[in-house]
Amino acid sequence: MDPIEEQSQEIEVLQSIYPDELTIIDNTNFIIRIDLDTPSERNHSLNLHVKYPPNYPEVIPQLSIEIAEPTNGDNNSDYYEDEDEEDDEEDNDDDDIKLALNMAETIEFDSKIDLNDKLMNKLLKESELNLGIPMIFNLITILKEESENLFNEKLILKQNQFNQQQKIKELNEQKKFHGIKVTEKSWLNWRNKFRKEMNYELYDKQRFEIMHKGKLTGKQIFEKGLANDETEEIEQEIKQEIKQDKDKNKDKDKDIVEGIKRL
Repeated sequence: MDPIEEQSQEIEVLQSIYPDELTIIDNTNFIIRIDLDTPSERNHSLNLHVKYPPNYPEVIPQLSIEIAEPTNGDNNSDYYEDEDEEDDEEDNDDDDIKLALNMAETIEFDSKIDLNDKLMNKLLKESELNLGIPMIFNLITILKEESENLFNEKLILKQNQFNQQQKIKELNEQKKFHGIKVTEKSWLNWRNKFRKEMNYELYDKQRFEIMHKGKLTGKQIFEKGLANDETEEIEQEIKQEIKQDKDKNKDKDKDIVEGIKRL
C-alpha cells in the first residue's frame, strides 16, 4: 500500500478513537492528548506530537512528548495554593500530616529526565519493533501505560523518603528523653559541683560544731598538741557516763525485785 494512503487511513482511525484528544495540524502532522490515570486528584496529561516522514510506516515517525497544558475544567493548582495564609504558620507536624495525605499532589514529570529520556526511549524501541505497520495507536497505549507506571514509581520513592525522614525525626525526638548515661565518675563530678554550689562544706562544718558543741575532734586535738589534757578530760567524761549507766541499771534491778516480792 502507498505510504501516503496508509498515513491517511491511520489518521482516520485515530480520529474515531480520540475525537476530543486529537488535534490535526496537517495531513502528516498531529498532536494527541493522553490523559493519565493516577492517584492524584489533579489531571495529569501528556501531548504526543507525531510527524510522518514520507516513507512511514517503513521508517519510524518523528516523535516528541510534552506536558499538556491544563484545560478549562482542569484544576492543576498546587495543593497548598488554596490554603489560607494562616497555614504558613502551622506546626511542622501539621505540615507532615498534610504532605502524607496529599503526597500524590506533589508529583510532577521532569521534561528532560522523564519525558525526553525515559519515556521517549520506550517509544523509540517500540517503534523499531513495529516497522512496516501503522503504529501510532500502539505507541499511545505504551506511552500511557509507561507514564502511569513512572508516576507511581515517583510517588513510591517520595513516600519512602518521607517515611525515612519521619523515622529520623522520631529518633531525634526520642533522644530528648534518653538523657546522659551516668557513670561513677560523672556522678562524683556532679556531686562535687553540686556541693560546691550549695556551699555544703560550710553546712557540714556548722552541723559538726553543733553536734560536738564546740569540742575538738581527735585529729584537731592531736594537731594542737592537746592530747594529754583532752584525753584525761574525755576519760573522766566516759567514766562518769559509765557510772550513771550502772546506777540506772541498779535502780531497774531493784524495781524488778520489789515487783517480784509483791507477787
